[in-house]
Amino acid sequence: MASLAENREILDAFAERVITSARANLRKKRQIRGRSVNRIDTGNLRDKLTWGYFKRGTKILQWFGVPANDTATRNYADVIEKGRTPNNDPLTWPPVSPIYRWMERKGLFEPGEKEGRKWWQASRMAEKIGRRGIVGIFYMRDAFQTEFRKSGAEFREFYTREILKQLRLKADKYIK
Repeated sequence: MASLAENREILDAFAERVITSARANLRKKRQIRGRSVNRIDTGNLRDKLTWGYFKRGTKILQWFGVPANDTATRNYADVIEKGRTPNNDPLTWPPVSPIYRWMERKGLFEPGEKEGRKWWQASRMAEKIGRRGIVGIFYMRDAFQTEFRKSGAEFREFYTREILKQLRLKADKYIK
């Protein structure tokens, strides 16, 4: 049986490497229509990534992700990690206001454009995301797998046997 007190230093070092790698994965640029595009908008998700522990029965559960009290970032983290399946139900489309703010930050509105038109464009963007879905980038899964493979065989055996891992993301039926 694993004891958190005995193994905390090793687990903290591993978790720090996983979070550092996940942040690096979020910083990677991606290609969209032939252009190199930054994945980070405000850096909020990147900055809030963390890890923690709790007991589940006789095992220690180590989680990676966003703190439970930050629901908005957790929902966003889930979509970025796993993607979003296409769905024609308008009730499942993403909220318009964050998309509106993103479009403003990116300068996607024409100067002097009326407020109503800006909101209409943002709602069309939300509709397209809802109907078409988006592909996840698996920033946390890839970080965990990379760091797990880099760890020694002894650590991998211990971790597999004694530690339950969990991505602390919101489970939602509209997420892949």
